[in-house]
Amino acid sequence: MLGYIFNKMTTSTISKILTGNCVFDILKDIKFQQKWDELYENTSWATIFQRRQFVQTWYLANKKDITPILLTVYKNGELIGLLPLTTRKPDGELKKNSPLKITGAGKFDAEYQAWLVKSGNNEVFIKTAFEALFEEFPHCKLSLRFIPDASIIEPLKSITSITEKHTVIHKHHRPLMDFSLVEEQKLFRKRHLKAKFNRIHRAGAVEFIKVKDTDEFIKILDEILVFLDFRQAAMFNKLPSKSNPNRTKFLIDLFRQDLLHVTALKLDGETISSIIGMKGKGWMHLAGLISYSPFHSKHSPGLVHLYMLGKMLQEEGFQKFDLTPGYDGYKERVSTSGDEVVELHLSKNIKYGFKKFLRKNLHNTLIKFDVRPMTFELNMKKKIYLIKEKTKGITNSFFSPNRSTDSWAFPSDINNLSVNKNSITDLLKYNENSTIQSRWGFLEKAFLLVSKGAEFYTVTDKKRLLACIWMSANDQLDEDETVSEQAIESYFHSIFKHNKSAFEKYVFECERALSSDKSKAHHENS
Repeated sequence: MLGYIFNKMTTSTISKILTGNCVFDILKDIKFQQKWDELYENTSWATIFQRRQFVQTWYLANKKDITPILLTVYKNGELIGLLPLTTRKPDGELKKNSPLKITGAGKFDAEYQAWLVKSGNNEVFIKTAFEALFEEFPHCKLSLRFIPDASIIEPLKSITSITEKHTVIHKHHRPLMDFSLVEEQKLFRKRHLKAKFNRIHRAGAVEFIKVKDTDEFIKILDEILVFLDFRQAAMFNKLPSKSNPNRTKFLIDLFRQDLLHVTALKLDGETISSIIGMKGKGWMHLAGLISYSPFHSKHSPGLVHLYMLGKMLQEEGFQKFDLTPGYDGYKERVSTSGDEVVELHLSKNIKYGFKKFLRKNLHNTLIKFDVRPMTFELNMKKKIYLIKEKTKGITNSFFSPNRSTDSWAFPSDINNLSVNKNSITDLLKYNENSTIQSRWGFLEKAFLLVSKGAEFYTVTDKKRLLACIWMSANDQLDEDETVSEQAIESYFHSIFKHNKSAFEKYVFECERALSSDKSKAHHENS
């Protein structure tokens, strides 16, 4: 990766913008590492997301996909501030006049994006650093989400060459568990939380553990990412693991450096909820890495986990548990207090600034009417998506009907297929363009069925979901009825439909065998 250094000098300060390999090179310098660490320790608003180890680990994990940018300011030869940034990896060198989209290092893996600065030098750093950035990249679009202290951006208002009519500052509410408040004790006496806590303990043997071993973390991480993908796919039509394939390595590297706080809630030995938190200076940040098993939704494992985690963090001496912005109902239910953080957008592009301004005002209007902005945006995206998918399905069925040459003979071809029960991974392999059901629609319904206790059998060719039959976990099979008559739902890929009866027979035999085993076990216990 190519890189360069842009210098801008004034009478007492020097701004240095490092890009590409120049960033990786300076991060190997021991003296520079020490200076960064000193800035982190002495910057009051610093979070783990500005810590050198976090930024360096993220840069290295995503090296193939991004170009790092490091904004530094020196005063009388001393490093007084820095801001780690990133942009997409271009073909070749970064170009001065290209409309770069620049974000804080970490992108969506970093909940907070801000600069580190030596005490008393915030105004000098902002004026010097931001003027240099927009001189070198005049057409860039800079976004920082979220800045943890709104007061530190005040000096920006004096840089009229950049900020006049081109700055959008968007405030967000941040829910917290503040363990320094006496009032927080009420959290652990809230009746609805206590009731859920007691109910899950009646369901079986409950174990709440802190993960300390790397191998155990890797095992739990695999479970977390599958459940996280399933929930995100059902709710937002997104697969985080696919869109961010470097996240696994990144998280493992952070764990090895003791930057993560990982806990798991187990029921009868099975992990039903996991939370990966980022450890800061007396703070623990939720950072979006909360996952639970949809098979145990009725026990509200995520909410119970947060309740138990709050107690653990208090006992461990944490000052605050940052539940992070998002206007999620469950966060408000377990919070004890809150404050404000800001989202910052800077650009000389009027169209970009206007779009961010409209988004901010729509967001604030929705909040005023008690409508969650993310829910509103999601509903709009879903409507547009469904129209596009239906159009695509009609087009595909009209121009290329049954184009696939795949042929399966179930169960004689079972060695070439994968047949499983209750495999979330199999459900995520749904990818058929159909006029009947979109991928989003299928996974949304699948998540709902699993959450309600349904069980399912799937068959795949390792790449695609070929069939799925949903059964009620409580119903007994009736020999006088077929599986299709007793199934809650079923799905058969267009290339697998001629195997429908054979797969139904297989499911029937499996369920009969399981029912027989359960009946036998019950008889023996009696």
